[in-house]
Amino acid sequence: MAEDWLARWQQGRIGWHQADGNLYLQHYWPKLPRGSTVLVPLCGKSADMTWLAAQGLAVTGIELSDIAISAFFAENNIEHTLDKAGKLDCYAAVSAPIRIYCGNYFDYEAAPADALYDRGALSTLPEAERPAYIEHTKSLLRPDAFRLIITLEYEQAMANGPPFSVLAEELQQYWPDLQRVAAHNDIENCPPKFRQAGLDAVVEAAWTSA
Repeated sequence: MAEDWLARWQQGRIGWHQADGNLYLQHYWPKLPRGSTVLVPLCGKSADMTWLAAQGLAVTGIELSDIAISAFFAENNIEHTLDKAGKLDCYAAVSAPIRIYCGNYFDYEAAPADALYDRGALSTLPEAERPAYIEHTKSLLRPDAFRLIITLEYEQAMANGPPFSVLAEELQQYWPDLQRVAAHNDIENCPPKFRQAGLDAVVEAAWTSA
């Protein structure tokens, strides 16, 4: 999976990227105290990180591809430093509360964060890898951490990921307290392979903790 992810960034096959950010984030993210920490796993070059930082939050992204991280800072014109942090490299914005760690997500360790923003990270992983991802993510969050998780739902038998379909039943096995707050058919903004496979619906769903 890691090799495929790196290859996608090298080849520019990033059809899941939302250049203008995610509307569910802007609608359902709560007002958190300034300085609250937000974990953003498998963050890519998401514009959502700049939006979260603008709310006065301390944003920590983790990303495997250094191409994605370099693109994030370049495209947002954000000066940054680069230092080693254990097994990972830490890219830290000079004038914004954003840090992005480059490397294997499972090598990232830190004090528990106050909130989680997962837009498509879970959907990036095949089903067999998702339980380990969830357990590691839980270890990086406070017990009362707010969570906003955005998934895709579609007929997996018709098209293969990534991004993969994550249905409600599976997600609520991991986090029974999550509530589905919104959903819409996002087929028009999905990679062309889904339409080519004959799908007419790929639902983007938003889930939040109570």
